[in-house]
Amino acid sequence: MTAPLPQSTDQLPLKRSGARGWLTMGIYQPLFLLAFLAYSPVLLWRLMLDRRHRTNLAQRMGFVPRSRGDRPVVWIHGVSVGEVKAASNFIAQLQRSRPDLQIVVSATTPNGHLVARQEYPDLPVVFYPLDLANFPGRALDRIRPRCVLLMELEIWPNFLQAARKRDIPVAVINGRISERTFRGYRLARGLLPQLDLISRYCVQDRAYQKRLLDLGVDPARVVVTGNMKYDSVVMGRHEDAAARLRPWLSQAGQLVLIAGSTHHDEEAQVLAALTSAAAAGAPPVRLVLVPRHPERAPAVAEAVLAAGRRPRRWSEVGANLPPLGFDDVVLVDTIGQLQRFYAAGDIAFVGGSLIPHGGQNMLEPAAQGRAVIFGPHTDNFRRDVELLRSAAAVVQVDEVAQFPAALTALLQDRGRRQQLGQRARQVIADNQGATARTLDLVAGLLAPAAVPAPAAR
Repeated sequence: MTAPLPQSTDQLPLKRSGARGWLTMGIYQPLFLLAFLAYSPVLLWRLMLDRRHRTNLAQRMGFVPRSRGDRPVVWIHGVSVGEVKAASNFIAQLQRSRPDLQIVVSATTPNGHLVARQEYPDLPVVFYPLDLANFPGRALDRIRPRCVLLMELEIWPNFLQAARKRDIPVAVINGRISERTFRGYRLARGLLPQLDLISRYCVQDRAYQKRLLDLGVDPARVVVTGNMKYDSVVMGRHEDAAARLRPWLSQAGQLVLIAGSTHHDEEAQVLAALTSAAAAGAPPVRLVLVPRHPERAPAVAEAVLAAGRRPRRWSEVGANLPPLGFDDVVLVDTIGQLQRFYAAGDIAFVGGSLIPHGGQNMLEPAAQGRAVIFGPHTDNFRRDVELLRSAAAVVQVDEVAQFPAALTALLQDRGRRQQLGQRARQVIADNQGATARTLDLVAGLLAPAAVPAPAAR
């Protein structure tokens, strides 16, 4: 349930941070510099090993490509893969409604940058600047945005101060503030003038709204719009990919389990659970492992071999889909394939949940109508889990030790798998619409649409 949209708060004046802001920056800048110096040996090593990091570093210092042409620019930033993908429907709708605007997309992580280039091939994609010295100001001067839209809650004091000095409004869209971040901010409440430099907070739910209000944010600036992720996961979008992948994965009629966005040790736990399921008489299963970080592929391959199975790396077999052995495990070691594999599976295990990481995005497999299972650690997706569980649309184990038995039961019950998939798709359909509400709220921060000249008489 979202709050009604305010009628006249688009032009709320930004507060000036004053003495409190100077104090914050006086503490923050030296601390950031010390952290950067401590990290510099690792950075130098990466620069020597991989030339891509040299390009990345230049952009992180603010040397991003300059905006060309006269169209007003909207800068949209997502930290990593999840935020970048969640912005996709917002960007598509903004392009349709405001073709007069130029959109620039940025990401912080290399994987987020790669996915942004894949998702938005026709848009400029840059790295977000380090929050040090004049790096943010240099990037702002080169991009020259009319406004900056930050996905979720990416707050960097130096960047916000640089935007304020240039009278560039900044808004948070699809906003969320985790309990851990909230506790940290509450401890430093007296040193948070940067919160006052945000023109608008469009947040996912009332819990996030309350946390921001508790931190002293002006209530007129915080509006519940819903979660744009529900608009970005398009149901049925990957049916063509599924039609190609499914016969290859299930050549001998196996069920297909997609273990997506897995982290360290989770692959071994999934392999062990499948061994337990086979001993309990569950149907044979084709396992597809999609680690959250593809660079972990060699270690994941070793875990597969240790379990007595053969890994088949997607980067080596994806082009021609050669026949698979009955127990072969497909290891997806490239970015951007996960949703296609989810669409080709019967069951999706969502990683980051069997370890205390906080979970990964369970909406992607739900949107494909697949039976979804995950572990107890889902703090990063609390609201999503609440909605899905309240509709009995997913399986979540309360303890890691319960995972093998829960997975076995799901493998043995075709009717339950179908029921879970149908309910999950319905939950997503019922929670769409946040993108349109967000566009309405940030409209006042965008440059006015061009007014066509009157027709000649």
